[in-house]
Amino acid sequence: MSRTEPAARSVLISLDGRSPAVELPDGDSVRFGWRAGEITVGTDRALTAGRIDAFGDYWLMSNCGAVGTYCVENLEGAGEYVKVRAGRAGVPIPFELSRVTLTVGAGSNSFTVYAPEAPEHRTAVEPEGGGIPLLDEESRYFQVLVCLCEPRLRDCGAAAVPTPAQVSARLSAAGVPLGRSAVNYHIDYLVKKLGTAAPRGMTRAWKRDTVVTLALKFDLVRPEHLGLLPGVRTRTGPQPGALTGSRRR
Repeated sequence: MSRTEPAARSVLISLDGRSPAVELPDGDSVRFGWRAGEITVGTDRALTAGRIDAFGDYWLMSNCGAVGTYCVENLEGAGEYVKVRAGRAGVPIPFELSRVTLTVGAGSNSFTVYAPEAPEHRTAVEPEGGGIPLLDEESRYFQVLVCLCEPRLRDCGAAAVPTPAQVSARLSAAGVPLGRSAVNYHIDYLVKKLGTAAPRGMTRAWKRDTVVTLALKFDLVRPEHLGLLPGVRTRTGPQPGALTGSRRR
């Protein structure tokens, strides 16, 4: 997803082309509210719906209304969002690219916020004593995991996780024959690989939901991995180690 680069250490608030974007330097604040039925951002005290405060590489959201919950969605994630309930002030928003929605329904009820890109740590240190393990992106089990995560990666509102039969059909249609039993085998392997233990009596649906939740929560599977599925190409193009031909495990 392309993004407009804000000035260094500034938050940029875009009303999606309805008016010029508002640049908010570090330490400043701006109000937002409705005017003539549309959301407006500025310093006018008549704008009473809420306030945004810029702080470093994140920003704070305040809901100044008496009723209603605002939703701040991470547009670069896999369904993450923050709810800001009525009366809440100074809620930290860690997303770099966010969609703020104030009401449910049609109309001009949302705007976009671009935060400064967080600095990257150049030195990677391996955690001691465990942690979430790395997955082999060239393995068959990872291909199964991407299939399981695909609906939520494409639509953050999707709740259902594909069944083994659906995963089998998805891969088989793309020329990768994998039966339901084999899919279940890879799911069982993922459960062990990710260090989850199914309570006694839990169904296979629990296993699928658990591995998908962990994979998306810790960014083990990301939107660019959709390009690893046979017959699918994302805007970033083919990925290194594309899942074609024979696979490991």
